[in-house]
Amino acid sequence: MLSPSSPARTARPDGSLRLAALTAYGVGFAVLLAAFCLRQERPRPTVHVLQRGLERGEVGPDLPRLDPADAMANAAVLNASLMQVPHPGFGDPTRPCTSRARSFAVMLDGRLSRVRFGARSVCQLQKLKQISLAQPGFGPRGLAEVPAFVLGRRLAGGDDVDVTRLVVPPFRFGGDSLTFEAADLGRLQEGERFIGTYHTHPEDDIAQGVLSETDLEYMRSGFVDFSGDVGPLDRSSEQLDWLFDIVEPRDGQWNVYAHDSRRLGALRDRCSREPTCPLNELRLAGSPYNLLARVYEERDEDLP
Repeated sequence: MLSPSSPARTARPDGSLRLAALTAYGVGFAVLLAAFCLRQERPRPTVHVLQRGLERGEVGPDLPRLDPADAMANAAVLNASLMQVPHPGFGDPTRPCTSRARSFAVMLDGRLSRVRFGARSVCQLQKLKQISLAQPGFGPRGLAEVPAFVLGRRLAGGDDVDVTRLVVPPFRFGGDSLTFEAADLGRLQEGERFIGTYHTHPEDDIAQGVLSETDLEYMRSGFVDFSGDVGPLDRSSEQLDWLFDIVEPRDGQWNVYAHDSRRLGALRDRCSREPTCPLNELRLAGSPYNLLARVYEERDEDLP
């Protein structure tokens, strides 16, 4: 027993207790570290390509802004824009499309095919050109080139062809080029076929109203996938009835060329061998490569 005058002494913890405390601290720290390392991040919401494209805003009223590097969003936005184009006489009266139906005839392998674009299809291509022109960064004579695949159906008798719809494939663009990205473009409708192409060009008819060397090469190496239909563009297919190619320059109208694969292939081969490519012969009268077709616009008296 301690006497009142003796100083109090503090008992020192036993060594086993100290070890137990350190062990507990270590286990707790290990548990926290493991919980931190195993923590799962919340899944980020998926952004639909159309939403991604629309979030870029507009460059003008009803003129979406495109991204040169975002092929899928470009296609989604432009296809949505095409769907919103009303038939002439309907829709917003302050921004009407007054275009008329257009037609032309092409002779391929001894067969004359008469192709007709309804008025709404013409308005849709005008919309694509407006969007193409409006994209910033391409100078006073340039534009952002945009493409479209043209689908159609032969009518009874097989000579008349009606355009059924336009489909914009996923594409990237530069100042004077287009690059397609492989993608399933959906199913073809009953009797529907791939019948032609459309794309915009910079400058005017004289300088840019013809197909380019890149176009000629794409005709040889291109591949189109409509849920397994069409396929390579240089081979025959039940869904491939390629009749024409349309080039529309910034300052000009449609330049329609019959898709004669034999003559286009001969021109491509000549361009690969010679220092200059005589592309202008595609519209030069008397040239063996002349494939230019005349376009007619319907008038009121043409209607039944």
